Amino acid sequence: MEEVVISRTLQENIFAIFGGYTPRRRRITADSFTKVEYRHRSKRNKIVTARYDNLSSFVVLEYLDKDNDEQQYKEILMDIDTLLDLDDYGKTNTIVDCNSSLSSGFDEISTISDFSNCSFGSEYTTSLSEIYNLLSGEKSEELLTDVLYSVQSLMGATGGGVWSVGGGIGVAQTHPQSCVTMDQVKQVLQTAFQVTPENMDRISQDVQSRPVPEVSLHLNLKEAKDLRAKTVKGTTNPYVTIINPSTGQSHRTRLEKDTLNPKWNQEFILRLHNLQKDVIHLEVWHEHDAVTVKQLTAVRDIRGLGRLMKGTTAQAQHHASHLLGQINMNVKDVSRHGIVEDWYPLEKKDLEVGQNKVGGDVSREKERGTLRITACVSSSAAQLGRTDSRSYDSLLAHLIHHHVAATNNNNEQENNWSKPLWPGKVSGPAAAALAQFAITLELSDAAVQLSWWRIGSQVSSADPDWILYQLHQVQAALGKGAYKGETLTELQVSLASYVRNCIEKLKDLQGAFPPASGVHAPQNLKSTLKILQAMQSHLATRCLLDQEDFPHLQELVSTALSEHTKCWWRSVIEEQLQGVRTADEQINKVINIVAEAHTFLALIADFYNPVIIKEMNINYMQTAYLSVSNKISPCVRPLIMNIYNRMPTGGAQITENSDDGKYALEVGTSLWQLYRNLGRLHALGVCLPADLKVESGVREYHRWFSRGVMRWLELAVLRAQTMIMRAVELDSLEPVDAYFNFSSSATDTIGIFLDVKNWWVKLAWPDPENSAVLLTKILEDVCSCGTQYSDLVREKVQLKFHQENSSRVFITKQICVGLNSIERVREELTKLPEHFEFERLLEEVRQGESGSGAVAARQLEATVERLIFSAAENMESKVNEFVETVIGKMQITLENAVNEACDSQSPTPLLSRTLDPTLDILQSHLNSSNFDRFLCRTWEVILQSFHSNVMRNAERRRPNYFGGVYNILEATLNFFSPGDGKGLDRQAAQTHEYTSVLELLESLRKTTESVICQYYRERYEEQVDEILPAKAQLVVKLLFTRSGKLIVEVIMARDMVVEGETGSIGSSHRGFHHHHEPIDSYVKVQPVPAEWFPTIPIRKTKTLRRQDPAVYEETFEYEMSQQDDGVSEGFLLLTLKDYNLGRTNTFIGEAVVPLSSLPCVDSSKVYTVPNTYLKMTTPGLDIGYKSLRALQFRTGDKTATSFLKKVSKRLLDSKAKNNSPLKPEDEKAGSKSPAFRERLKFS
Repeated sequence: MEEVVISRTLQENIFAIFGGYTPRRRRITADSFTKVEYRHRSKRNKIVTARYDNLSSFVVLEYLDKDNDEQQYKEILMDIDTLLDLDDYGKTNTIVDCNSSLSSGFDEISTISDFSNCSFGSEYTTSLSEIYNLLSGEKSEELLTDVLYSVQSLMGATGGGVWSVGGGIGVAQTHPQSCVTMDQVKQVLQTAFQVTPENMDRISQDVQSRPVPEVSLHLNLKEAKDLRAKTVKGTTNPYVTIINPSTGQSHRTRLEKDTLNPKWNQEFILRLHNLQKDVIHLEVWHEHDAVTVKQLTAVRDIRGLGRLMKGTTAQAQHHASHLLGQINMNVKDVSRHGIVEDWYPLEKKDLEVGQNKVGGDVSREKERGTLRITACVSSSAAQLGRTDSRSYDSLLAHLIHHHVAATNNNNEQENNWSKPLWPGKVSGPAAAALAQFAITLELSDAAVQLSWWRIGSQVSSADPDWILYQLHQVQAALGKGAYKGETLTELQVSLASYVRNCIEKLKDLQGAFPPASGVHAPQNLKSTLKILQAMQSHLATRCLLDQEDFPHLQELVSTALSEHTKCWWRSVIEEQLQGVRTADEQINKVINIVAEAHTFLALIADFYNPVIIKEMNINYMQTAYLSVSNKISPCVRPLIMNIYNRMPTGGAQITENSDDGKYALEVGTSLWQLYRNLGRLHALGVCLPADLKVESGVREYHRWFSRGVMRWLELAVLRAQTMIMRAVELDSLEPVDAYFNFSSSATDTIGIFLDVKNWWVKLAWPDPENSAVLLTKILEDVCSCGTQYSDLVREKVQLKFHQENSSRVFITKQICVGLNSIERVREELTKLPEHFEFERLLEEVRQGESGSGAVAARQLEATVERLIFSAAENMESKVNEFVETVIGKMQITLENAVNEACDSQSPTPLLSRTLDPTLDILQSHLNSSNFDRFLCRTWEVILQSFHSNVMRNAERRRPNYFGGVYNILEATLNFFSPGDGKGLDRQAAQTHEYTSVLELLESLRKTTESVICQYYRERYEEQVDEILPAKAQLVVKLLFTRSGKLIVEVIMARDMVVEGETGSIGSSHRGFHHHHEPIDSYVKVQPVPAEWFPTIPIRKTKTLRRQDPAVYEETFEYEMSQQDDGVSEGFLLLTLKDYNLGRTNTFIGEAVVPLSSLPCVDSSKVYTVPNTYLKMTTPGLDIGYKSLRALQFRTGDKTATSFLKKVSKRLLDSKAKNNSPLKPEDEKAGSKSPAFRERLKFS
């Protein structure tokens, strides 16, 4: 045998709950075992072994000491005998049970040991041919003679030669109602008793020589109810007369006074002449009372008066009684039913004979009342050989055997289970013979019912539903005390016999209730278990079973089902492992064993367990699953451990063609099939309670294959890397087809990812937390393959890239396809968690039983996110690096194309000659992401080229040049963003660099006056947005008149602030002025730009000394219409200054008002225009005016330089007021220092 080395930590004692009965013990001696040898390693390293010679195999346990103090043990592969000896706990009885039994001197014996043997395919009941021989102690001819005597007496002498049978006639159920003749009955008896016609004639002659028995009808008139009232009091005085017209017999009950519900309870016996034709007449009469004064005074209403008059009239006519109603009872109905007790409705006198039927509908004649009667037919049995119920049992057995045999012969079927069940019915002649024999024997209904139960319950083909009905009838009779003495003993024996038969069926569950029978097997199993449950739940039958030493029937059923599981296991082991020794031979057999175990348990779970749980509250699936799984574990685990222990350790290098590769858990291998079979077996136990799951022998089956999984991953990575390298080498960088723009290597790589994903799905690792860790390792390996692919393709693409000086095409089709392939694999890489359903797995980890699932899920999620992001970013960086390489080589050509286009004032050199050829290739062959990536970088380079060109030519080119550049830039934007969704998004393309260049060109292409006007517009926007702090508030009234005048009324200035080192002349506060210090102020008014209004003079108010607020109240009029040229674009500039004698006046603030915003009214409506409150501010140097940046480039324009000089003073004054010292080159107001110009340029 081959040795199996197994880690000691993997050996666990697995126990299962199987069966629930209490064992009994019998004494045994040590001689029960021929030889016992037991050895173990003690603390002094002494070896101990266990050996049992009465077994064909033995187990050797040997502990091995290693350098790392890890203890392992060797176990010889268990052969068939060892596996057969496994108990329900997965241990061998040899080692576990025998030692404990020897030490205690007792052996465990089941309380139902006489049922413990299993024999599939055996009969569960005695054959019918033996039943009547066993039950009947007399000869068949004697029994037949008695039966023929009964038939001859009741059918021939008093029955008219016919007998009515059919319907549910007590227990003798037949086919549809009919009448049978004596010849038919004799024919059935002759066939059932298997006698010749000659013997039948001889027996008939013998019977005719016997005297005819006396047949009587026993009537018991119990009571009546709801009779018609006939007295003044609303009552009646009833009595009943009973008449048999065929014999002339008559009887009368006693009279009951003043009642509508009389109770007689009197019994009468009537001789019968013909059972089939005799009709008994029962009449209910009311006897009139004599008319007295008391009756007269008792009249209360018209109805009572009417009754009194009818009674008086009847007495006058000498009618002493009045008929209330009658009943006509057919004797043949009573004989067919046995003992009959029912309510019979009273009918009118004129009804024909035979209208009343046994079991008639009481509700038909409610107004006349009903009569409760008990009736039965009896016959003298003095001429019979035996008069006990055993004769009836024997007859019943003969007739049932005959009926079942005839039915089976008429319904030949291939399988026994497909034959129809006997529904508890017999033929009409047989039913007639049984009914007449029961009458002759004077058997009670309870006795007849017991016979049908005793005989019918032993019929193997009997319908369990019918048997259940019979059991209920017997239990009802038992509850009424109908069975005593010997009869009760017979019932007890029959119940025990039926229970034994049922238990034997349950031991052969699949043979007795085959699944191939479809719905019949579950229904029969359901009825069988209902019968057992009915026996258990009924107190009387349970007491009888207790006298037979039966345990609780639920326990008995559970034990039988357990025995069925054990017998199945033994048959599987004997079939699969006979003669198998080596591991290579065992593995295929073990696969079959696990597959059969799954089929066995699945059949129990789907087919049998629902019925057993519902009827007996026994979860057979749980016990069977634990038993089978714990037997599977020692059968499979040592074999798998032996295989993987022969594999090299994790640090050993493997190759794809290594011998150990066959042990990788790869689809299609034997180990893979074994793993899948174990997984299906484990899945059946998912519904088990948590406390029972831990007892499953295969609960950690996946851990047995851990080394196989890791070996597969190692081989998968090696194979994937080799396949990717080969795919890239063979890749021609051509699209796979007309619909996709990536190459074959991308398809191959994605196919590798898909293969890994399919393997993972099929693996279905059952432990969520361990599965998430394993999946993380798989994703890491897949990401490394994706990174390797991007590196290989990038290297190949770079070899394809070249740039020829004579050509403006920078990229080829193959380069585009290569980049698309990298992007395609990268996209697939980002979808790996979705493809592998990682989120679902994380949810299972969160809901795990360990309690730390949420923390573990967060850690795993973060790890995978980082892993995928890192891999995707790495692949994207490879593409970006190549794009940068291409753009870097394109940059010089693009700059030359931009300069050429600007110089020629045409976009053709840039767009048609340079960009069109390259972008056509990019658009045709690159996917959208790579195409956008190229467009974005190309657009950035072009914008840089435009900016360089503008800055280089800003001071030496005229505005018309920049107007052309402006148009070229707009055309280039339209080229990159055509608006049809093929290029860059227009809003995204208008980047900060683009708007900066565009605004600069917008300023450079305008005239100087327009740029100056733009400056005032910027100042006005500052004023409106309140960006700068207020230096004063100016109150004015501004308007146009329809006559063509501009009226400016300067009303007042207040809250004036001067923060400088100079002050007004005559001021007592020399030096630094505080807020709101009174100053010598005036206001200057002028339309701007001045070049647009050359004829308009500058006006100013008078100077107000040391006033704040300063009230000017001066009005200036200008000959100017709002419709004049330039007025709509012009501004009105109001400047507030502090007058300084002998020095330059101090600039306080200014306000700008668009002329287009002023109202235009009639001269007479000037007063209606409200005042305007203007916030006076100073220009902000840190804001950066784009107009000033444009003007500073125009060094040769006097208007521009003059304006800059003027504005620079106010900017410098503003800086001085903020206590920011000027640099030396900025001290002169008219300075054109480079430093100031640079600050304007970059501000």
